[in-house]
Amino acid sequence: MSLSVIIVMTLVWIAIIVANERYGILRCDDFPNLGAKIFAYVWLGLLLVGVGSATAYAAAHQPTAEQLAKMSFGSFFFLHIVFVIFLLGWWLATRMPSFRTFLNIRASGEDALAGFAIGLGGWIVTILLVLLVALILSGAGLMPQKLEPPAMIAYMAKVAWWKKALVVFSAMTVEEAFFRGFLQKRIGLIASTILFAVAHAGYAQPMLLVGVTIISLIIGTAFYRTKNLLPGIVAHGVFDAVQLFVIIPIAFRMSGF
Repeated sequence: MSLSVIIVMTLVWIAIIVANERYGILRCDDFPNLGAKIFAYVWLGLLLVGVGSATAYAAAHQPTAEQLAKMSFGSFFFLHIVFVIFLLGWWLATRMPSFRTFLNIRASGEDALAGFAIGLGGWIVTILLVLLVALILSGAGLMPQKLEPPAMIAYMAKVAWWKKALVVFSAMTVEEAFFRGFLQKRIGLIASTILFAVAHAGYAQPMLLVGVTIISLIIGTAFYRTKNLLPGIVAHGVFDAVQLFVIIPIAFRMSGF
C-alpha cells in the first residue's frame, strides 16, 4: 500500500510541475532564481510523498486506546508542524512576501461573521449529506453492518477541554493556511479538497471521509468567492468545535462509552 501511495503522490507532484511549466499555476509565487524554483519543487515533492506515506501507514495501523493513552499530547500536532515548516520553507523561497499576501488573509469583521455562519451552516449540510449517502449505501447493501468509531475519536471525546481547544485552534489555522491559503490558491478547489481528504484518511472511516470532503468543498468555495482565508479559518474552527465539544461527547455518552 505504501508503494502505491508513493507512486500516486509522485505522479501528483509531477503533474503540478508540468502544469506550472506549461500553464503557470504557481504564477503567484515570485521565485528569485532557478535554484529557488527547483528547491520549491523538491520541497513540495518531499511533502507530498512524506505526508501521503505517513497517512497510508496511519490508516493501516490504527492506534489502540492503550497506545493513545501512552502517547504525548504534543505528538497529535506532528502533521500540523510539518505543514508549518513546509509553508515557511516555501515562503523563504519566494522573496518572503507579507504573510497576508502569501496566504490571502484580510482582517474583516464581516468576513469573520460570514465564516461563523458558514461553519454552522456547513455542519448542518454536511451531516444531512452524510446521512443521505449512508441511506443510499444502506439501500444498495454497501454499508458495513458494524461501524465502530476509531480509538482516536473515543480518545478525543474524553480529553480535557483545553486540549480540545488547542486541537481546534491548530486545525483551523494550520490546515486552512496549507490547504486553502497555499494549495487551493495554486491547484484549485477540487484538487486541494482531494488532498485534504487524503490527509484525513488516517482515521480509516469512509463516512468520516465523506464528511471531510463535503466540509472542505464548502469552506473551499467560500475561499474561492471571497479570496480571503479568514472566513475559512472561522468556519473550520466552528465546525471542529461543534464536533469536539458537542457532537462527539454526546454521541459517546449516549452509546455508553
